[in-house]
Parts: sequence; C-alpha cells; structure tokens
Amino acid sequence: MTTDGSQAGQLLALLHLSSPALPIGAFAYSSGLESAIELGWVKDEACLQDWLSGMLRGLAYLDIPVLLRLAAAGERQDSVQLGYWSDFLRASRETRELLFEDEQQARALIRLLKGQGLAVSALPPQPAFMAVYSLAARHWGLDPQWAALGWLWGWLENQLSVASKTLPLGQTAAQRLLLALKPALIEHLQLAETLDDEQLGLSLPGQVHASCLHETQYSRLFRS
Repeated sequence: MTTDGSQAGQLLALLHLSSPALPIGAFAYSSGLESAIELGWVKDEACLQDWLSGMLRGLAYLDIPVLLRLAAAGERQDSVQLGYWSDFLRASRETRELLFEDEQQARALIRLLKGQGLAVSALPPQPAFMAVYSLAARHWGLDPQWAALGWLWGWLENQLSVASKTLPLGQTAAQRLLLALKPALIEHLQLAETLDDEQLGLSLPGQVHASCLHETQYSRLFRS
C-alpha cells in the first residue's frame, strides 16, 4: 500500500486536533450532563443515549454550521463575518456556565496556538471557541468538514467519559454507545451542511435547566 502524503497529513491533523490530550481542558466540563445525572434525568445507558442524541441535534443546528461558516470566513479573511458568527455563538450560550466553558476553552486554545508561533490577530477580541478551533484547523491544513467531524467525535468521547465517572456505566456500555452513535455524527454533520443562516440556533431546554441547576449543585466533579 502506498501512503498518500496529503491524506496522511489530514488524518494526523485530525487526530491532533480532536485528541483528548489537546491541552484545552475539555475534560473539566460536562455541558450540563453531570447535573442531568444528579437530577436523575439520565440514569442508565438508554437514558444516556437519548440525552446524547438530543444534544447532537442541537449541535447540528448551532455549533457545527457556525463552525463551517467561521472556516469559510477565515479562508476569505472576512473579519466582519468572523466577528458576526463568533458573537452569534457566544450569544447562544444560554447559561453562565456554558458561556464560561466556551470562553475558557477558547483562551486555552489561543495559548496553545501562540505557543506554536501562530498569529491569532485575525480573531475577534472575545472569540467563541469555534472561531479559535477553525483557525487551528486551517493552520494545520485540515478540511472544515473533517475538522467538524473530529470535534463531534471528541465531544462524544468526552460526554461518555463524564457519564462513566458519574454513572454505573462500564467501559463496554460506553463502547456500545460510541458504536451506536457514530452514524449519527455523520448524519448531523450532513444536516448542518444543508442549513441556511436563518435556520441556525436551537435551544435545548433540558440542557439549559440542568446547566442552571449545576451552578448551585453541592458536590461536583466538573466545571459545567
């Protein structure tokens, strides 16, 4: 077999950017899942699959299509659209903790990129995480669709890691859910690619409620 250098480079960039070892602190956040477990809304494997499926629907209507627009704006060096979509995403964070999660990961990724000598001056003054992520993907020569799919995979892995630490959910069950939801990652990416601007934005009341309650949850492992 002959290795295609371009494809191999894309794969390595994808593995790098979506790796849990990327030092942006994603492992510290549960995006409301910890609270949903504490409240008893998510109590077993079936409930968790339903919760994650609903979350993926939200990502398909917000984070992923906005990421694709940010990537396109960055490619064109369109600072107006970069700022608009970054602000759109930040304004869509409906609780203090969800906005905090976005801000902290954005700052961590900016520090990482600066440490590699990459200029980040094209970013908006207070960028959404996806604005920084799209810049990193472009820096590493990663196709926006691959970058989006890699982010979805990392998000799913992190959510299952949260569940494994807070539910009686074994590694076998976690792997079953990974296998079951893998096709949904592709389906939701494909959906995100078809959406017009006016279709973007989807509130998830359950996540918002859980996130609000998490702010005062007595015992917590995660920061959101």
